[in-house]
Amino acid sequence: MTIDLQGFTNLFYYLHGTFVEHAPRLNRLDAAIGDGDHGDTMLRGFRAAARTVHLGGFAHIGELFEAAANTLAEETGGAIGPLMAAFFGEGGLVFSGMHAAGLTEVVSFLGQGLEAVQQVGGAKPGDKTLLDALHPAVEVLSRGEIDDLQAALQAAVSAAQTGAQHTGDLQAKMGRARFVGERGLGHPDPGAVSFTLILEALLAIAQGKAVQPPDLDPVAEKLTPKPAGKFLNDPGEMISEDNCGLALAYPGLVRLTDTGLLVRAQPKPMGRVGLAIGHGGGHTPSMGGFVGPGLLDADVYGPLFTCASGLKIARAIEQAEQGGGVVLLVSNHAGDVLNARLAVRRAEQLGIPVVMAFSSDDVATAPRLAFSERRGLGGLLFMLKVGGGAAEGGLALTAVADLMQRANERTATLGVASQAPRHPVSGEKLFDLPAGQIEVGTGVHGEVGVYRGELMPAKNLVEMMLAKLIPDLDAFLQDRVWVFLNGSGGTSQMELHILYRNVHQALTGQGLQVASGVVGSFFTTLEMGGFSLSLCALDEESAAWWDAPASSPAFRWPLA
Repeated sequence: MTIDLQGFTNLFYYLHGTFVEHAPRLNRLDAAIGDGDHGDTMLRGFRAAARTVHLGGFAHIGELFEAAANTLAEETGGAIGPLMAAFFGEGGLVFSGMHAAGLTEVVSFLGQGLEAVQQVGGAKPGDKTLLDALHPAVEVLSRGEIDDLQAALQAAVSAAQTGAQHTGDLQAKMGRARFVGERGLGHPDPGAVSFTLILEALLAIAQGKAVQPPDLDPVAEKLTPKPAGKFLNDPGEMISEDNCGLALAYPGLVRLTDTGLLVRAQPKPMGRVGLAIGHGGGHTPSMGGFVGPGLLDADVYGPLFTCASGLKIARAIEQAEQGGGVVLLVSNHAGDVLNARLAVRRAEQLGIPVVMAFSSDDVATAPRLAFSERRGLGGLLFMLKVGGGAAEGGLALTAVADLMQRANERTATLGVASQAPRHPVSGEKLFDLPAGQIEVGTGVHGEVGVYRGELMPAKNLVEMMLAKLIPDLDAFLQDRVWVFLNGSGGTSQMELHILYRNVHQALTGQGLQVASGVVGSFFTTLEMGGFSLSLCALDEESAAWWDAPASSPAFRWPLA
């Protein structure tokens, strides 16, 4: 029993249909422990892969898998994109030159795919990831007790299903879900469930299930927005249209390239350090609104709430390079980190020196002693402003990166959500928060925090938040701080000013001077109600670069 080239082509058609069917369920699983878009992300990747293999013309199975893996790397985004690309990329090696593959080759592919996923993702079985489905499946196959391909794959599927089900008993140690803690118990990992579906698809192909090429006409795939009250055209194009509108509105500051990158309209002088970033869409005006002199040189968006692929981030690094190397700003989320690593590897192969600067300021996600494990939030502004000023001023690559990491270390942020936004396509709320309640310690997509309770007066809420933030900065605080009060998108400027007044008064009452303050909705999540409060303990060396001029569509400094 073997699977030939057409059979593996059918595999990707089958996977497209599988994720069309199961995307809503996977989104619901992800909403419980993540940001609710895993199903959409998987569907996007395998729709693109199905379109790639449909073009045909492959000389052997390995060539087909290599093409599919490259497409998954380019189009999927998020944390799962690099993992899927790594997994299917091993098929390109195992099946190289082959026109049919049997049990031995399939087992080798799955085993090497497991090793690749572990190497790229850094997880291990028991961390509540897709490995908890893939590892037991490979373990069953590696025993060599079954010599029939269909029977072996059936045993692997059963092992994966059991492993995926048991992830509901685990507390996550990787990805966004790790910040949920014990609240994630009882919820299976969507990645593990997805990998079970992949193995089920492979079994179906081995059993000879008839598969027709899906309708992959882009026109037929256009999405119709549900009643979410949003002014859109095709929701599938909303991120690119957002970027286009930004570039048209501020042509003196920002240019949109043919490949969809936002870059400075006037590049900085040759020899200076460049700043680049890659991230998910849906957080306008960041980060395209921060492209300009004294700030970012290049920015690349991924799909809604899903980080851009590493290959696209690598292109942003190329655009930012002016001969002095590039600092890649990375918000410490699993997808951002994995794709950043891939981007840096690709850029260095092109001879571009790159240093990653990580934003990890969310006090709700790790203690001070483990601040580098924290999630990135609004405190990224301090890193960006200091680093952008230093890069514009001519400092060397390592000096710019060191200043940015120092700003991150001296920053503490806490977020609050008061109202969930609605997904532009489904019209569904991104998370559940009863009316009249708030969630303290939330992430940028409304991920669960550390406290849920009744909405309280602004003064009381500020006191609660400062009681967490100020002690966290004890090792750095002297007498001055920078303050950033960031609206999440659905909180009025009036409310932000009221909150800032309370912050300013409370800090002054504790003997701290507000050296600079920024108030506004810069890092948003559609119309989510809430805000984040960031404090940075002033560092004298960094102060001059914070005060340096900056100009971009969303942020200008000095304000006067």
